[in-house]
Amino acid sequence: MPSLRSVRSAFAVATACVALALPATAQTSKGASPAGKAQSGPAAGGSERIAAVVNEDAISMSDVNARIRLALLNSGSQESQEIRQRLAPQVVRQLIDERLQLQEAKRNGVTIPQSEIDDAIKRIADQNRMGRSQLDGLLKSRGIPQSALVEQVRALLAWQRVMQRRIRQEITISDDEIDAATARIKANIGKPEYLVAEIFLAVDSPDQEDEVRRTADRLVDEVRRGGNFPALARQFSQSAGAASGGDLGWVRTGESSAEVDKALTGMRTGQLSAPIRTATGYHILLVRGQRAFGSSGGEEMPAPPPPQAPRPQPRPDIAKATVNMKQIVIPIESKEAAKGVKDQAEALRKSIKSCGDFEAKAKAGGVPESGDMGTLKVRDLPQGLQQLAVGIPLGQPSPVLMSQAAAVILIVCKRDVPMIQPPAEAQPKPVAAPPPPPPPSSKEVKMPSRDEIERELVGERADLLARRYLRDLRRSAFVEMRGEARN
Repeated sequence: MPSLRSVRSAFAVATACVALALPATAQTSKGASPAGKAQSGPAAGGSERIAAVVNEDAISMSDVNARIRLALLNSGSQESQEIRQRLAPQVVRQLIDERLQLQEAKRNGVTIPQSEIDDAIKRIADQNRMGRSQLDGLLKSRGIPQSALVEQVRALLAWQRVMQRRIRQEITISDDEIDAATARIKANIGKPEYLVAEIFLAVDSPDQEDEVRRTADRLVDEVRRGGNFPALARQFSQSAGAASGGDLGWVRTGESSAEVDKALTGMRTGQLSAPIRTATGYHILLVRGQRAFGSSGGEEMPAPPPPQAPRPQPRPDIAKATVNMKQIVIPIESKEAAKGVKDQAEALRKSIKSCGDFEAKAKAGGVPESGDMGTLKVRDLPQGLQQLAVGIPLGQPSPVLMSQAAAVILIVCKRDVPMIQPPAEAQPKPVAAPPPPPPPSSKEVKMPSRDEIERELVGERADLLARRYLRDLRRSAFVEMRGEARN
């Protein structure tokens, strides 16, 4: 059976925007309109089951089943009940995210002409060396409604358009940042670097921990059973490299979190990691090559990764974590004033760029409760704020938190989050990484241009912006899981 490359692969080159860490998106299949509204008729009648409700939109079980079949086609996997059950939870999660993205695009006045969608699907067909009619026939032969692909494309293009606007408004790179990045590149010459592909799954709140961990374990299991890592990354990863099959390029130690760095130094070329827990979520790594930074070539992965035992991972120690936090409180005098206060707080949040900026605006507000809260133990915070305290990027304001009495904006300026290590007996024996090639001399290294460094910095910041944006949408949304989708 032929394998169709994921929708994302076509857009990695075909769309002129920064590659973002966004999940693959779709909206409807049978019985749903392009806007995601439930329809009347046979598909939406009494026999049609609802998998989830996202604000005003419904996701039907036929939506879920169509997306599962499309994911199987993308990865080249054979369909079975066991595989469908493994894929279903992450498919539902992605469908929920896509509805939030499409709803946000609508609120921003973003619409995608049908001609752009047709052009994008034509590029997908061209990449797979087939005509549009052949692609439609392939989908039909696998029981996939054309609308499943069409709405996936629509959602991806709409979200990219929304993010382009945000990038232009919020991301600027200074000359000092480019100079600092150049200095880091020079300092890393000769150090080990790894050619890495990644699947990243965000954990946005404590109640998601078990669900996301199970999803990560299922994806690792799927790859070890022969699943296509790039196809699974395109469908489910929330990292910047998702559009290119999870490819992060060459990564040096010190550029990622301490947990990811530690895992990389113990991995060999061709090795797949178990899920790695960091402060923001779970990472699944595939090391495709190793070399000394600044050298050309490197050891490339000759074959798919061999099976390996799961590696127990550390997790954040909430009981010992501390944060230095500041707050801005805007009182709500009446129910009628709530919307105006929320809009005021949202505008204020967008204007804050640093902890110093935050503190100045807190003092200017004149509300006694605003200002520095001091160093707090995370365990003493309300449960709903604990994950925010350990996961929100330092120096960046939180989403606006609404209550009946006030709108609150928080910012974390310092943080100490120890990680709980698994028992020593549960740790597998470390595998020594192969020795790196002889380090190159500085004269042999071709430094990237300032424009190239700036583009890389913009991409990194856009990745963070996109994750935060989608996380905020999830937190403010009404989402209800129903029936099979709860499993």
